[in-house]
Amino acid sequence: MREDLLRELENEYGQIRAENERIEAERRERIRKEFPEIRALTERREELVYGTLRDILHGRAATESLPEKMEQLSGEIRLALKAAGLPEDYLAPIWRCHVCRDTGYAGEPVREPCECLKKAYREKLRRKIGLTSEGTETFEAFDLSVFPEEKLPERSYSQRDLMKRCREICEEWSNRYPDVESRDLMLCGKSGLGKTFLLHAMAERLIRRDINVLIVSAYKTLEILRKAYFNNEEHSDDLMAADVLMIDDLGSEPLMQNVTVEQLFNLINERQHRGLATVISTNLDMNEFRNRYTERIASRLRDKRYCKVITLEGKDIRT
Repeated sequence: MREDLLRELENEYGQIRAENERIEAERRERIRKEFPEIRALTERREELVYGTLRDILHGRAATESLPEKMEQLSGEIRLALKAAGLPEDYLAPIWRCHVCRDTGYAGEPVREPCECLKKAYREKLRRKIGLTSEGTETFEAFDLSVFPEEKLPERSYSQRDLMKRCREICEEWSNRYPDVESRDLMLCGKSGLGKTFLLHAMAERLIRRDINVLIVSAYKTLEILRKAYFNNEEHSDDLMAADVLMIDDLGSEPLMQNVTVEQLFNLINERQHRGLATVISTNLDMNEFRNRYTERIASRLRDKRYCKVITLEGKDIRT
């Protein structure tokens, strides 16, 4: 997906440059037709540049006063444009980003992605994986006051205390990845406890850190795995491409005999072997998860070398 988004952006940047060049050409043509005095000044400036280049090519030293002459002519052009009721930069190159000049890359001699390209990529990725561009589901927006302060049944802590700790764990993981103790995370708990919000907050933080992340629903995951199965593929490249894969609401999808469980195990196993992270949210507790997906998968996710399980408890805050 990362390569696809970058290709889309490169095409968009190409279209921006083409549009800029079209506008620049239109402005030059307008000056040529409607403002002969300004046209004469621009032609003198061009001749000064080309004449200097010809001198250099023929072994003649360039005039030392070239910068002063260029600045003088440019100043006269700006004044003439202003007198004609046009912006002083009317004939200047048009760039949306003056750092990369709308190429998406900046720096010499090593060219790196420009900040404008990174920002555009992050925004495109947010839309692709279903995050809001307004940044409403973030750790900063995580409101603990919506959780009850009363102690949970048979617990020494409240739902608010528990969610504060869960948020801290998820935020620390998002800040430190890939330098984390457990590459995988599993958020367990009934509906309405904040699992999806935490998932989105983690994704937002990872995107800010320029880490490639993908969020897919359990139902969409099943569709992709089923396609891979019937194409005789061991796993799906779509689900293997992201550094961090987030599967939301696992357990809500319909099970397909001999397909879902086997393909899900292959996916988790292969990602663990490649050192890639998988973050899962599920309404199932570990016993229910084991009964649905077999001990083979459950044991993988209970292995503390690979996965940290976070259990959310309490009341449905949506009701």
